Amino acid sequence: MADEKSGTKPDKEGGAGAEKDEAQGTEVEGRHRHHRMLYTCWRDGTGNYVHGDWSWFTCWRCGALNYM
Repeated sequence: MADEKSGTKPDKEGGAGAEKDEAQGTEVEGRHRHHRMLYTCWRDGTGNYVHGDWSWFTCWRCGALNYM
């Protein structure tokens, strides 16, 4: 299964993880808050804030591809 996915672009929505959650703790917030979740990178254990509806993300620190 890992060989099938290697070298291919994920077909579902995803993106780069963030070091901190920009949607939390801001002084001025709009009507819509983006729901972000904290996931841990499998390679280096770094916390990444990602959108709740993503199926994959890349670690902000090491760049590893993580599937959720």
